[in-house]
Amino acid sequence: MKGRTGGLTAKMNNQNQNRRQQENDQLVRKADQNKISLAEIFMANSQQLGGLEDGKVTKMYFHKFLFMEQVCFAFNLMGLGISVIQYDLEFDEVSDDDNMKDISLWLLWLVFVSSCILVFLTVYRYQAHIEWMKSRKSMAPGDQIWHTDDWLPMLIELAVYCIIPLPFTKGIRVNFYNSIQGMEAYYHVNEILALIMICRVIYLYRTLLTLTFWYNNRTQRVCNLYACESNYMFVAKSLLRTMPYTALFIALISLICIFGYAVRICEKPLSRNDSTSNNLGLYENALWNIIITVTTVGYGDFYTRTDLGRFVIFIVCVLGIFVVSVMVVTLIESLKVTSLEGHAITVLERVALREKLKHEAALVIILTAKAALGYKNGTLTRKQHHQLIVRLKQTLINFKMTHRQHKTKQDENSLNEEITNQFSLLKNDFKQLIERQQVLISTNNLIYQKLGFENNKSIVNI
Repeated sequence: MKGRTGGLTAKMNNQNQNRRQQENDQLVRKADQNKISLAEIFMANSQQLGGLEDGKVTKMYFHKFLFMEQVCFAFNLMGLGISVIQYDLEFDEVSDDDNMKDISLWLLWLVFVSSCILVFLTVYRYQAHIEWMKSRKSMAPGDQIWHTDDWLPMLIELAVYCIIPLPFTKGIRVNFYNSIQGMEAYYHVNEILALIMICRVIYLYRTLLTLTFWYNNRTQRVCNLYACESNYMFVAKSLLRTMPYTALFIALISLICIFGYAVRICEKPLSRNDSTSNNLGLYENALWNIIITVTTVGYGDFYTRTDLGRFVIFIVCVLGIFVVSVMVVTLIESLKVTSLEGHAITVLERVALREKLKHEAALVIILTAKAALGYKNGTLTRKQHHQLIVRLKQTLINFKMTHRQHKTKQDENSLNEEITNQFSLLKNDFKQLIERQQVLISTNNLIYQKLGFENNKSIVNI
């Protein structure tokens, strides 16, 4: 009997295991058929999976977007770096070294391949951003990239990534006449494309802003709470408020280095004709030109001579005025005295004026006593007596002025001190009222208890 019962139990356990396995297989097949993502399965079955919160799903999508942002940053930076190296190799086209020419061509292909990969990654990055917004309920579940305002920035970004030095345009020249040198010069097409490629730096700084504390899920929630938009401008404002000198220093150094390289590309073709005078093809000279332009000094020892170079310098002037103005405003704001510092300075000034008032009062008493004793004893001549009286009058004037200054300082803080004292008095009054109310409440409770006891007693007697 026991053996038969044990066999039935084992058979039932096997049937239960088979049923669970079939249910799991059906769930997996259903997910494969409908192409449901892992995050959607978590959200649909959050109760069975231990109550997964929406905040965790949002955080997961945010980290996915952040990862794609960093990958795009890496490919963007790699393309810019290879382009800088390739520019110097292609500029010296008269070299007979075939190895250097092959290296230049291979670098162009690397820039081309990395830019193609970057284009696909950028599209996926915008898609990850949309998924993050959907998880935050900021967008409808069925919205696509063309339903949002991100499609135009995405197209502009893709267009910027597509403008690169190409292996197909290697060695092609664009001739122009330079009136200052009085002769013809030429650009390589890839040099002009490398100049335009510098615009990619904007998206490098966008990634750096994304990696700061001021761009995350918490920031989005707080900004929504206070009805403000959490975008990259908000991040820049937050950095200028929390660490203004660091942010402005980075902006200034970046402006000098990036536009110095741009001026070098624009002006270096003139060095093919004459490399002895005003040679901005040297990077150090281009940096010095940007520095004296940004600071509005303009010595004139180096200046641009091409139309492209003058256009770049015009942009530098506009950005330089902006950066320097913000630095001046930041410096003025940092030198402003806060309310607490102003209160401390006023108190210290009053202490100093009080000491000065004591000194002036003591000097008035001493001079008055000397004048009185000298007049009484007749030890002072008429001239000495006159000089003493004049000194006494001047001391009295100084005493009055010091007393007036001390009183003015007292009047400045009298309002604040009066408000503070009034708040202290009100606090004490409220405290006394609360204590009285507590006494009244306890007294009323005792009266109610007694009345209730007497009523019960009277009811019992009745």
